[in-house]
Amino acid sequence: MAMDIIYISIQSTDSASMREPAKSVCDEMGWDLDLMCVNDADVDADPILYHEVARRAKVADLVLVRCMSDPTRMRRFTDLEKVLHESRGYVVVYSGNMEVGLMYRDLFRGTDDEYSRIIGLVRGRGPENDRGIVMWLHRMLTGDGNVPEPVTHRASGIHHPDCEADITLEDYIRRMDPSKATVGLMYASNLWIYGNQRHIDALIRELEAQGMNVIPVFFSATVGSDPSSRGAVSVVREYFMDGDRPRIDALIMTTPFSQLNNSRDCSGIYTPDEQNFYHMLTDVPVFQAMSSPVHFSDYEEVAGGSSSDGFRISVIWSEVDGQIITVPIGSNEGGRGGPKRYSPIQDRISHLARLVRGWTALSRTPRSDRKVAVLLYQSRPDSGRIGNSAGLDTIQSVRDMLERLDSEGYTVDHVPADQRELVDELLDNITNDLEWSSPERVREKAVDLMPMDEYMETYGSLSEFDRSRMEDSWGEPPGTVSVEGGRFVIPGVVNGNVFIGYQPLRSWADQMEAVYHDPYVPMTHQYLAFYRWLRDDFGANVVVHMGTHGTLEWLPGRSIALSGKCFPDIVLDGIPNVYPYVIDDPGEGIQAKRRSEAVLIGHMCPAMTRADSYDDVASVDGPLQEYFKAKSSSENVRNAILGQLLDAMRGTGMLEELRIPSDVDAAGLEEYVEQVHDHITEVKDALIRDGLHVLGRAPEGDILLEDVYSLTRIRNGGIPSLRRSVGLSMGYDMDRLMDDPSGMTDGRVNSSIMDDVDTGTRDLLRRMLECGFSRERCMGLVSDMGSQDDLRMVVGYICDSLVPNLLRMTDEMDNMMHAFDGGYVLPGPSGAPTRGNAHILPMGRNYYGIDPDIVPTPAAWEIGRRMADQMIERYVSEKASYPREIGFIIWATDTMKTNGDDVAYILWLMGVRPVWSQIGGQVTGLEVVPLSELGRPRLDVSVRITGLFRDAFPNLIDLIDDAVKLVSGLDESDEDNALAANLRKDIIDGMAKGLTVDEARRRGSVRIFGCPPGCYGAGVNHAIETSDWKTVQDLADIYIRWGSHAYGRGLSGESMDDEFVRRFSKVGVTVKNMPDREIDLLDVDDVYGYLGGLNSFVRAYGNKDALTFMGDGSDPDRVKVRDTKEELALVYRSKVLNPKFIEGLKRHGYRGVTEVANLTEYTFGWDATSDVVDDWMYQKLTERYLFDEDTRRWMEDENPHAMMEVMDRLFEAIDRGMWDADQETVDRLKDIYLELESRVEEVNDR
Repeated sequence: MAMDIIYISIQSTDSASMREPAKSVCDEMGWDLDLMCVNDADVDADPILYHEVARRAKVADLVLVRCMSDPTRMRRFTDLEKVLHESRGYVVVYSGNMEVGLMYRDLFRGTDDEYSRIIGLVRGRGPENDRGIVMWLHRMLTGDGNVPEPVTHRASGIHHPDCEADITLEDYIRRMDPSKATVGLMYASNLWIYGNQRHIDALIRELEAQGMNVIPVFFSATVGSDPSSRGAVSVVREYFMDGDRPRIDALIMTTPFSQLNNSRDCSGIYTPDEQNFYHMLTDVPVFQAMSSPVHFSDYEEVAGGSSSDGFRISVIWSEVDGQIITVPIGSNEGGRGGPKRYSPIQDRISHLARLVRGWTALSRTPRSDRKVAVLLYQSRPDSGRIGNSAGLDTIQSVRDMLERLDSEGYTVDHVPADQRELVDELLDNITNDLEWSSPERVREKAVDLMPMDEYMETYGSLSEFDRSRMEDSWGEPPGTVSVEGGRFVIPGVVNGNVFIGYQPLRSWADQMEAVYHDPYVPMTHQYLAFYRWLRDDFGANVVVHMGTHGTLEWLPGRSIALSGKCFPDIVLDGIPNVYPYVIDDPGEGIQAKRRSEAVLIGHMCPAMTRADSYDDVASVDGPLQEYFKAKSSSENVRNAILGQLLDAMRGTGMLEELRIPSDVDAAGLEEYVEQVHDHITEVKDALIRDGLHVLGRAPEGDILLEDVYSLTRIRNGGIPSLRRSVGLSMGYDMDRLMDDPSGMTDGRVNSSIMDDVDTGTRDLLRRMLECGFSRERCMGLVSDMGSQDDLRMVVGYICDSLVPNLLRMTDEMDNMMHAFDGGYVLPGPSGAPTRGNAHILPMGRNYYGIDPDIVPTPAAWEIGRRMADQMIERYVSEKASYPREIGFIIWATDTMKTNGDDVAYILWLMGVRPVWSQIGGQVTGLEVVPLSELGRPRLDVSVRITGLFRDAFPNLIDLIDDAVKLVSGLDESDEDNALAANLRKDIIDGMAKGLTVDEARRRGSVRIFGCPPGCYGAGVNHAIETSDWKTVQDLADIYIRWGSHAYGRGLSGESMDDEFVRRFSKVGVTVKNMPDREIDLLDVDDVYGYLGGLNSFVRAYGNKDALTFMGDGSDPDRVKVRDTKEELALVYRSKVLNPKFIEGLKRHGYRGVTEVANLTEYTFGWDATSDVVDDWMYQKLTERYLFDEDTRRWMEDENPHAMMEVMDRLFEAIDRGMWDADQETVDRLKDIYLELESRVEEVNDR
């Protein structure tokens, strides 16, 4: 009799490990066995394999499912569970979490005793117990034979290749050298049980060879209620603690799951600080070392396509634990299907040991001897943008950091009095801007000049693959970038043991030919030389990349688990990397963690404030309010007021802004009054930045009030909105008022009541500040206000939680100092704080992202649906038809911030919905939404993903691709299903060109496009930055080259230019959503790079009448859709031209002017790509910043180089015919420019 067994392993012991024990017992006993061993990743990736598993499961004698905790982590398990209920044999679902396992007890049709016997064998693991499982089944089928008792393996122990198997901890410690750093190493006991430890042994030997002690401990990573397991907490306490003191300087973890989540008594991803044993016990850096379930391919092997090494799970949960993401140490050369036997990856093991050694050196080096390298981002050879960073005043932050280092015993020669003194010191020396420096000045002022022979020692150690790539782009060493006399320029200043320098240039301006044709541009020779100088000549113990973000983590290479041929790995090569990163950019922050082994210090966004009214806005708002008061008056009275309104709108450029005919008269303006009023209301109520954030500074005074106001303006989960609660106490429903700002309530226009409620909210907060945010005193303030419950709840939250967490902003600097001491930086969540996410405070955390398998969440699904419906409604109102083809931009950062609003949006457009598991909420599949429910046709969506989305969310690429295949295969009419209609046509067209039907279908089904594997960006922003383009078609061609690589199941970045052009040239609308107001379309160049780049393509090659929309998800309960020109106008009116915003920038001196240069360039970028910038925007920008005497003098004094960039960009707009400036404006600009040139020369001549 042949026994039929299916063994499915879900995030647990490799299923193939059962083959040999099962075969051996059957050979001994003369039994026939048909054993199918599969792992969850293989089943989820291969539909054919799943169907084979499901078919055999119905008739198998035993289906054994072993999972770490939740079986629905296998995406297809929900479907498989239905099959298992029909199985004729025994079904055993074993989970490391006993409660989860008992949920599937009903699948087992035997007795409790029989169930307990098999569970004991499965729990025990190991060859002996695997044999016992087969013997148990034979006994159950035949009634013959004996079933052995389960063999119980040690739950934990020390393993060293040179020591006895049962060596005690005491004996092991006696063999260590107490003068050396000690590293703890924890790995899964499965490896020890099955003798699969070659890579572990190699790591042990390499750590020792590099001068460290190692305490290598195997342990059961499965915890929960499993009585045979031993949690990580007890293991850490026993082996790595000596009483209350750690006996280790660093800890390496090789298990891919969160040990924190498995060791606490609360739910959710976040672990409270007091339950974080890494923090409470050892408080040393923790490193994640991975193993590849298949052959590990280095960058040279995967440069032409993405690798499917399966590392994603190794980093997601390790990041939740605050671990430093490193490299793979083992590779399964047997491939999928066979038993996993890991071979050491020696060069990666050596790299890991260097990294760990660097971190252990921090804690063992006196502060006075530690050397700290602080790198500012200077993206181009221009002295106006030193320290450019998202929302951070990097200059002031570095100055404060120097003061802190000095106070803590680091060797600092001097602390600048203020940021201005630091800027002057930087500009008095050499920066990346060498244009104004003579060779003599460079030789005198440069920190160092690295000679070629020193560089060639490093360069000669690179692979031929890497050297050829560098030389293809930059020629043979030394190249021409930042070179003086054949030596590499090291710019910056040395202040005691602190080096303040500039991350080397990517030098896109020198490689514009490559930008047009080849995104694979590695770093320059000077880039590599600079980092080698940091390590070997300066002797940096730690490098700080100050602010979001630099270029290191975006160099070509693998997306994760970097190889020795990946350029980020080559450059940094194990120097401890501490990276202050804005909390509102989780996607790019995670990229820095995964590609540069960074410890993030998540910092707060700039304070956000209500835009309110100001001169231009007030000049329009005043007549509007008068009009509503006089609405029932005579026509003559109304027309008189409308005449005032018309004059104000003409003077402010608002007629053009709102697309009201320029020849409208007062009477004709009346039909537009509500439109104008709604716009003014939205402008006043918008949240805008108030200055920049300074690392480690706790807010106080007005800034503290702004933070509390903006963080409570909308609800935070179950905490009500403060503003809405105050409105209720005044007898008003803010939601109703905001729905109809031009309506009337109690004889007053609703917008005026909204202003009163907002004023009341801020007055309450100011009184609370005066009370020191004392809960008791603040409750007294609201005791006589109506609608008590909500108001008391949110006031209590502010006093008890929010304000204390805001005042912990000092954690940013504290935790960075703790990292310098070689300590563990606590992990924490990330996202947009004002989007109802105040819970992500306090700051200063080594932040993490989200679980990709739950995307989109049910909440995100509802938000995405509403946004999609609004977009369709808006399109139909303008075009009187549905947008059958849509071009969509999706970012990883936005997906992390919203839990998948955009993914939901895309799926709903196509007419499919996710299916979620009942346990854990993982997305397990898709289902078709019936046309009767959809109420419209299914639409054809082509998606431009970012390189980061490709890296972070391969599962979502598959999900969207599955949706495309599902919808395109429906038997529906062309009218009802645009995607299927287009595919049918494309197949016919492809066959007419000689393609087979399968190839035509494969190509015609592609809807997901992105950057080439290992590359990032849209390319267009580099052309805008350098002004190296002539026509919109030039920008479009760059966009094609950088974004026409196809992704989906079976597609890993194949170049498909023709398919890209075919898909996106048909779109009737382009879409990019913005999830919050902390980052708007003028804060970063990526927004115009991606959406603007797509618009440039559509303008050059596609539908000239296509619309372009941006969704506003900043309030998930009140999502909005605007066209891109409207969105830009809103940002201009509420922020750019707002004196409140300008005054906020002025507080930050040099960096404030840099922000003006940024928004000017990004305005220009939107105009160049999308033609959405009206003349009034350029004119008003010029008047506010250049024609205003005080603001112009501020810019000229603080940062004349950045002011020069502003003026150069405005002149470029005029020269290209993008801005039709009047002659008076041009003449004034020229006069200012001449004066500015003198100021710039004065600075350069210092």
